[in-house]
Amino acid sequence: MTSLRLALVLTLVLAACGDPETVDTTTTTPASTTSEATTTTPAETPTTGAETTTTAGVTTTTAPLYLVPIPWEFPAVFGASGDPHGSGCVVAGGVLPDGLWFGYAEAVGGGVITFDLACYFTGAAAEAAATADGAEAFDNYIRNQNPMTFPVPISPLAQVFYIDATPSDAGFFPQPIAVASWPTAASYLPCPGELCGVWLYVNGGQATGVVEMFQP
Repeated sequence: MTSLRLALVLTLVLAACGDPETVDTTTTTPASTTSEATTTTPAETPTTGAETTTTAGVTTTTAPLYLVPIPWEFPAVFGASGDPHGSGCVVAGGVLPDGLWFGYAEAVGGGVITFDLACYFTGAAAEAAATADGAEAFDNYIRNQNPMTFPVPISPLAQVFYIDATPSDAGFFPQPIAVASWPTAASYLPCPGELCGVWLYVNGGQATGVVEMFQP
């Protein structure tokens, strides 16, 4: 009986020693979890680049505005030295583009001004232009060699200034007047007409400003 008990004990011991092997093989399953590998999805979303490509603020352009300054100031030379004042006097085509132009209001009616474009020079540019035309220049010189006229619609909100026939001690300076009341018989200039010199402020194809120019 003793030998049989010893054999049984040895058998149980051997069986017990084999159990840890089976436990080790089953404990490897936690290492096979791939939840950490799936966390790479947030790094693959490049949608934030769409906001940086918005070009609405860059592509929007604002057209230049030619506004009547208050108080009025004589226009500067927009081009190079020697050019006429304002936007000049060279226009391609039959439509007067946006700009600040000098010329004569030959007719006004039906919300339209018939504008005879001319060149207004001062200083050394006036002397050079007058010499080229075989004329004499003083402080200024006006060149009006192009017979073309431009019909320009007058904006109902246009700023209009006329030269008062009875000026103050300050001299002949433009005075504001309602667009519906211009031309006026109170003006020093015979407007409209060939001697009605004006500065025309054109924006969006309309005359948004008309300023009579005193010429001694």
